[in-house]
Amino acid sequence: MAKPVIPAELLSDAAVHLTPIGVDDLELMRTWRNRDEIRVWFNDGRLIEAQQQQAWYRAYLENPADLMFIVRRTADMKPVGTIALYRIDHDAKRAEVGRLIIAEGKGEGLGYAATSRACLIAFECLGIRTLELDVKRANVAARRIYAALGFKSLPDAGQEAIKMQLLPHHFVSAVRSEA
Repeated sequence: MAKPVIPAELLSDAAVHLTPIGVDDLELMRTWRNRDEIRVWFNDGRLIEAQQQQAWYRAYLENPADLMFIVRRTADMKPVGTIALYRIDHDAKRAEVGRLIIAEGKGEGLGYAATSRACLIAFECLGIRTLELDVKRANVAARRIYAALGFKSLPDAGQEAIKMQLLPHHFVSAVRSEA
């Protein structure tokens, strides 16, 4: 099964434009991911070597349940980060959203816009009915974004991570409240 083609109108808004990752993006992604202030928020915070990134990309290309995007600022099309939909289960109509990195332009609403676009793709293009994510409790900025989009915290037993879930009707109301 190949990766789906996402309609262009779902990839862009006034703030961000998402482009599927390609081999030319790998070094930039690795550089961002290896920044101390970014990798602290990932479950595996170890530095990534170039060959590890290449191996990850080869596996990514073969995995139809994983979609990753470069986030570009619409105004200048400058790459500013990443967002992903992964563990996509078409039968259960579930997926995870995350791998959010905003390396440039923090505080400009780009994380919110990128996550909103990814949710829209999941619900409108992929037919997903439940989006989930794990976010570290200390990652207040990400938690604020997710809550603003309508994600609800689930009961959890974990100390470090919070599980959150978004259903389409919660997302729609969060998006409509922007207008």
